[in-house]
Amino acid sequence: MNRCAIGVDIGGSSIKSALVDLERGSLASERRRVRSPAMSSIDAMYAAIESALPEQRASLAVGIGFPGVVKSGVVRTAAHVADAWIGHPLAKTAANRLGRKAVALNDADAAGLAELQFGAGRDVRGTVLVMTLGTGIGSALFVDGQLVPNTELGHLEVDGEEAELRAAARIRMTGKLSWSDWLQQLNLVVDRLHALLWPDLIILCGGITEDHPQLATEIASRCPVRVGELRADAGLIGAAFATTLTSGVWLRSD
Repeated sequence: MNRCAIGVDIGGSSIKSALVDLERGSLASERRRVRSPAMSSIDAMYAAIESALPEQRASLAVGIGFPGVVKSGVVRTAAHVADAWIGHPLAKTAANRLGRKAVALNDADAAGLAELQFGAGRDVRGTVLVMTLGTGIGSALFVDGQLVPNTELGHLEVDGEEAELRAAARIRMTGKLSWSDWLQQLNLVVDRLHALLWPDLIILCGGITEDHPQLATEIASRCPVRVGELRADAGLIGAAFATTLTSGVWLRSD
């Protein structure tokens, strides 16, 4: 078997986990998914993570993507999960609970790492903005391949309302928006982010891209827009890939 690590992607509605082939940037096991006890106790979340881990896991390192700012393995904000996570040493505690090396990072940063290493952003220079469209909107910003961590641009105010309250995938469902109405809101958010950052490429990730594979063609952006090649697996793959990084101590549990 090629070199592998475990990827865990914590979301507001579900937790996903799988073995990841670190050379190919693809899943090396079936993706396991459990319901996320997002607003429950920290212990409940760890129990759910353990239940989601792949069976063929040995003592492989685990990378965890978390919906919030994560600095030096410590959670600093909590979006769509309980406030009790703020200040929690996620990487260190996960390493102890799971009995293996662990790294922790923002979930959108994880997806971005995967797309820049293995997917739609491969070999792209300049400024790349990765947007994850799910329960909220996550962002990962790269300049010449280097990650600027924890940008959290989904919380940016756009015409008096948070960007993710306008155009997260969840909003389309809960608001029962037509594709046309939802795309109008997403275009507004993308236009505002472009005006701030002037990226050379925007990559859209998340399960909604599987529901609407031609999504990128309906974004009226002043720069190229691509749908992420790794789709809903980007967060898992990027979290696992983060276990290989030797620079950027903000990731590490040790």
